[in-house]
Amino acid sequence: MPERKILWFLVIATMVCLTVSVITAPDKDYILLVNTLSVGFVISAIFFFIVVYLPESQKRSRIYRSMKRQYEDFKKSCIGTFLILSSSQEYQHREMLLDQDEFKRYFKNSNVENEKRWDAVANGIQNNEYYLGEILYELRVLNDEIKFVRSAIDIHDEDVFQFLNNLSHIIHRMESTKPEYDDVKSFCRFLWEIFTGWSFIDGYRKTDIIVDMIERIK
Repeated sequence: MPERKILWFLVIATMVCLTVSVITAPDKDYILLVNTLSVGFVISAIFFFIVVYLPESQKRSRIYRSMKRQYEDFKKSCIGTFLILSSSQEYQHREMLLDQDEFKRYFKNSNVENEKRWDAVANGIQNNEYYLGEILYELRVLNDEIKFVRSAIDIHDEDVFQFLNNLSHIIHRMESTKPEYDDVKSFCRFLWEIFTGWSFIDGYRKTDIIVDMIERIK
C-alpha cells in the first residue's frame, strides 16, 4: 500500500536524521542536542495540532452531524408519507415512529379501514406514482449525503466504509423502482429493513444499524 510505504520511509528517514544528529553533535554536547530535538518536537506537535488535527477534527464533526441530521430528516419525511398512504394521519406523536419497535408495532397493525398499514403503504406506492417519487427523492438526497461523506473524509473503519458503499449501491438500484408489483414489493422490503432493523441474517436488530455506522464516523 502507498500509505504504508510512505510511513516506512518517514520512520527510516527519521532514524537516519537522528543518527546523523548524534554523530555530528558539536563537542559531543548531547544535552544540547536532546534539548534542541525536544523543542523541535514540541513546536512540530503544536503546529500539527493547529494546522492539521484541529481543522480535520472540526470538519469530521460537521460532516458527522450533517449525516446524522440528514438520515433523521429522511426517516421523518418518509414516515409522514407512510402515514398518509396508510390512512393513519391521526397518529400525533410521529417522532415515536423513529423507534424501530414502535414503527414495527404500528405498521403491522390495521388502520381504520381494517387493512394492515404496511400493506396499505405498499398499495399506495404502487397506485400513486407521486408518493413513490417523493420517497425516491428522499432516498436520492440521502444517497447524495452518503457519497459526500465518503469523499469528504477519510473513513478509517473498513466496516463503516464498506457498509456505506453497499448502502449507496442499493439505494441507487432502488432509484429505478417502477409502480409495478414486483418492483414495489422489493422496494417496500428495503424500506421495512431500514425502518424496523430487519435483517435476513440477524432478524430484527435492537438498534438502527445505519445510526450505529454513522456514530462510528466520529
